[in-house]
Amino acid sequence: MNSMKQLENKIEDYKRFIITLIIVSSYFFIGTIISMYVYHNQLEGLMVTLTLMGLATAFYFILKLTEFQQKLTEEE
Repeated sequence: MNSMKQLENKIEDYKRFIITLIIVSSYFFIGTIISMYVYHNQLEGLMVTLTLMGLATAFYFILKLTEFQQKLTEEE
């Protein structure tokens, strides 16, 4: 029972973290668009890299989340 509760808590934490990563990545993407067309600075490569890293990390956590959800359904 205790492990199920820990697994449920972990699932909720992963969901929140995924949402946070997607929001931060979208801010980086908007910043990239603004810097390319308004300010014309040289940080586009860095901003695109940060955006892709954030989305890749979110995708990794989505995969881990599905594993945890499968474990939870197996234990029930």
